[in-house]
Amino acid sequence: MVHQRQYILNRLPIGIVILDAQYRVVSYSGSAESILGEGRLRMALGKSIQSLHPEHSRAKVEWLLGQAREDESSEYASMLINVPNTVLQLRVVQLNDTDVDSGYCLILYDITGLTSPMDTTPSGRSLVKIPILTDGRIALIDADQITVLRANGHHTDVCVNGMHYFCGISLSQLEMRLNPDDYVRVHRSFIVNLAHAEGVDRHNDQLFLMMNGSCVHEIPVSRGHAARIRELLGV
Repeated sequence: MVHQRQYILNRLPIGIVILDAQYRVVSYSGSAESILGEGRLRMALGKSIQSLHPEHSRAKVEWLLGQAREDESSEYASMLINVPNTVLQLRVVQLNDTDVDSGYCLILYDITGLTSPMDTTPSGRSLVKIPILTDGRIALIDADQITVLRANGHHTDVCVNGMHYFCGISLSQLEMRLNPDDYVRVHRSFIVNLAHAEGVDRHNDQLFLMMNGSCVHEIPVSRGHAARIRELLGV
């Protein structure tokens, strides 16, 4: 069940990073340095905030900063990113003073401990809850409730009980951190929870999975994954 009303950000330490109009780090709080790693922000002073993030996250951070600049109707722009061993929620507020574009306040929340326990997976953590954004806030859903995960650029659409939600973690990163016995890649755009599979069909030599309660009832299975799916389901 989706815990949409159980918002937990007010219980977490908050990291603050101030950026200038060119997204360069101007100042930061001690808690922000703890979240991002000791010394990283100190070394980033005067440099673009992008330098703190791995290559796969930079496009998403750029998008987030652009949203804060362009969407004047919103109080803040918000998204989730997955960096090694850490899941962060980022929020950005554009600042105003005598300059037309004076800079930005980046707010950091480390929600890793609320989504994943330590284990021995290659990334160091295995997700048991998936962070999603709904109504500008963060909610956590139990991983085993998910029916289908669908790639959406750098993000993922999460399907639960026929409803879909936005997750800032990419499909490939989710694949590395979910139990591979339950969550199986069937297509470059889809991962499915086989516990929710209710049937198999074939159209024009293309295999499809019928998913119970899914936003997309028929999920295509690519040729490269078809043999494994038939083996796992005994069909």
